[in-house]
Amino acid sequence: MNKENEIIFAHTIDLINKSNEYRIITSTSFLSLSEQSYLTTKLQDYKKEYKNNLDFLFDSLNKDSDRKILFIKPIETSFQELSKYINETISILYCYPKNIKFSEELTHRDFLGALMNLGIKRNKIGDIIVNYTNKYEAIFYIEKNIKETIINNLDKVKHTNYLVKEINQASIPFETHFEYMNIYVSSLRLDNIIKEVFNISRNDAQSLIAKECVFINGKTITSSSYLLKKDDRVSIKSKGKFIFLDETSINKKGRYHTKIKKYS
Repeated sequence: MNKENEIIFAHTIDLINKSNEYRIITSTSFLSLSEQSYLTTKLQDYKKEYKNNLDFLFDSLNKDSDRKILFIKPIETSFQELSKYINETISILYCYPKNIKFSEELTHRDFLGALMNLGIKRNKIGDIIVNYTNKYEAIFYIEKNIKETIINNLDKVKHTNYLVKEINQASIPFETHFEYMNIYVSSLRLDNIIKEVFNISRNDAQSLIAKECVFINGKTITSSSYLLKKDDRVSIKSKGKFIFLDETSINKKGRYHTKIKKYS
């Protein structure tokens, strides 16, 4: 258990006690996939103990997000009230150039760096989605209490002047881009699929798994021989993410024809 995880766990226990005693909704900051996986495991006993008192839910206003907040609510609190609380906790910001003519293509790292240069901690920032088609605009999922700081102060990313405004989920001006892939593999082992999806060696795929960089449906997977199942959602640090849609057939050579939905 590393020190950061210890701190997150201790804080979460405080939130559980607070929710239970005062019958109010509480929430963490944004958590990475590894932190979510860690908390999910550590909180199993607490979920059993409080199963008739509290509900636990990871959310971010975006079902495809990797970074999410853990919300803890009393069992008697309605999900409508929880939804209102979530919307009061998270803001969606649209970051776009003042003048497209003088804009430049930017990356996730460029936008994240610009936010952190404002003195904002990483755990205040959720997913950052860069437009696949026009790489000069992005969407930020952030804690609402830092909204004004970003809107008022983020005026430049690299060499491009920017504006930022708050929007809702229905107003996001671009869609997440996907690549649909048909691949053939000798088995449905995790290392085989990763190798083909990201065009890397099997050894490199196994190394990513061993280093706990691979998450399936939000849980850390450390076995290269894990067999993927329909609709498994796979996220890999520094590589990307994909959904294993299905195994459709086996060809004459005994290789599996599989379909993949890869996030771009």
